[in-house]
Amino acid sequence: MGNRVGSIFWFLIGLYTAMGAIRLGIGSMRQPGPGFIFLLAALLLMILSIIDLGRTFIGVSKMSQAKEPLWAGVRWQKILLVLVGILIYIFVFKFLGFFLSTFLLMIFLFKAVETTKWWKAILGSLITILIAHGIFKLWLKVPFPSGLLGF
Repeated sequence: MGNRVGSIFWFLIGLYTAMGAIRLGIGSMRQPGPGFIFLLAALLLMILSIIDLGRTFIGVSKMSQAKEPLWAGVRWQKILLVLVGILIYIFVFKFLGFFLSTFLLMIFLFKAVETTKWWKAILGSLITILIAHGIFKLWLKVPFPSGLLGF
């Protein structure tokens, strides 16, 4: 019963957020308005809450799925490493610029958090910054700080 109440609650939160997003103005795909991303998030929340509500009616309970405590097996050291890496990234972003700071963050995540080979870490970092540059700088025209490298 508690799962159903929770699902309905989150559906109503999503509905309220969607209505607020529409009032803000959603714009179009080419010119998104200030409420566009909030509408997408609200729709996702509503869809997930409907799926969760449906699961309660077909008899799949969250408690029957849980075989171990919720936080068992969580690698807290990895979580702290990611948080520290992102905090450092925030502080050096303007100084080092998008390319260098993002490249270093990705190397850190590939090597310190999930140990991979150096060539995979470097290649993954390069692919990540090139895709992000393509999406944000070229397509969406988001200005990034140039930093030390000057681009």
